[in-house]
Amino acid sequence: MRAPFAWWWLVLAALFSAVALWQSSNYAVAVPAAAAAVLVAAFAVGDAVRRTSSSRAVPYRLPPFPRSGIRHWLAAGELGREDIILLLDRLERKVLRPDLPARTPMEIGALVALRPSEFHRYVADRLQALEGTV
Repeated sequence: MRAPFAWWWLVLAALFSAVALWQSSNYAVAVPAAAAAVLVAAFAVGDAVRRTSSSRAVPYRLPPFPRSGIRHWLAAGELGREDIILLLDRLERKVLRPDLPARTPMEIGALVALRPSEFHRYVADRLQALEGTV
């Protein structure tokens, strides 16, 4: 990472400020030192602006939007199966049984562990039951 300004500008400004404060009773030294501190601080600001404006910012790119849908969820494995089960439960709550209790992790695990053909049959049966009530 590159600093937005050169550190030596700050050191030089601090040095001139320290001299101005140390020689506060001697105006012949304090006033020029304070003026130099202000001038060096202005150079530091100019340097920071120059460095930040010349560096190219990389545009932020959003990650590709994930595909969704039953086919993607079926191909996604266990997590996709879990999504399908929860979606079917949500549909059943809206259409058929608003009092349907949430599934326990053991029930979800048992359904996720089904063989692919059995899981497809389970999904088809649930959809058939939902479509029959609409």
